[in-house]
Amino acid sequence: MRHLLSTAILATSLMAGPNARASDTAVLPAVHTDLKRDNNVLPYGQINRVLILLRQHGEGLFRLDFKVDTQRSKVALADLKLAVRSDDADYPIKLSDTGAFDLPVLPEAEGKTADLATNAGKGQLSIAGTLELTVAPEDLTMAKVRQIMRVARTLREELLPWYLRWLFPRIDAVRVCSATPTWELEWRENGQLLGLPLPLAAGERDPEARKGAQGRPCTLLNGQEQWPDAARLLPPANSKVSVKL
Repeated sequence: MRHLLSTAILATSLMAGPNARASDTAVLPAVHTDLKRDNNVLPYGQINRVLILLRQHGEGLFRLDFKVDTQRSKVALADLKLAVRSDDADYPIKLSDTGAFDLPVLPEAEGKTADLATNAGKGQLSIAGTLELTVAPEDLTMAKVRQIMRVARTLREELLPWYLRWLFPRIDAVRVCSATPTWELEWRENGQLLGLPLPLAAGERDPEARKGAQGRPCTLLNGQEQWPDAARLLPPANSKVSVKL
């Protein structure tokens, strides 16, 4: 399996196994072919373990977004069927019009027997997984930045075994990108409303910028700043908050 790691995106190419049908709610019927494990496929138990830890210890700050990479996949999205198959059951995966989807969180024991099943042939399917923040730009405070950094360190350094840490890379900072670089922190001190403009992070790449395109300007907060916890971000319109890996 290939691992593509940028400052914003953790991408994995999952070459999945045999045929499976997908539906919204029904358990998949038995199929005539067995799911064959492939050395190129990330065992689902590893993904499931990370999803469990995020749910139990992530304090609601992080999520993993999954999406079919239509540029790299060799099966048309309209023809693609995808499911998670364990020894106990099949779990259909509903694909959005853009190829985005959610993965089920299974009991840990069941997750160890699970794998992806698809009607795509070996090497024909590429899936990107992105570590995202659940915090809206207007809700970002210095206290929230420090919480994000603390929880991320705990998850990676204390809770995740070393062989799973690539699924949750080290977070260096919280990144805010917007079309206009007019970010500002605001807080009250001794009854006075204070404001502080945030600097442009020179050379910081917008994670949503297409290859070769100039992205939006960004600023960074790592929680080590001396500003008070109550300092709140005043984000320009259409700002995006993400993690710098």
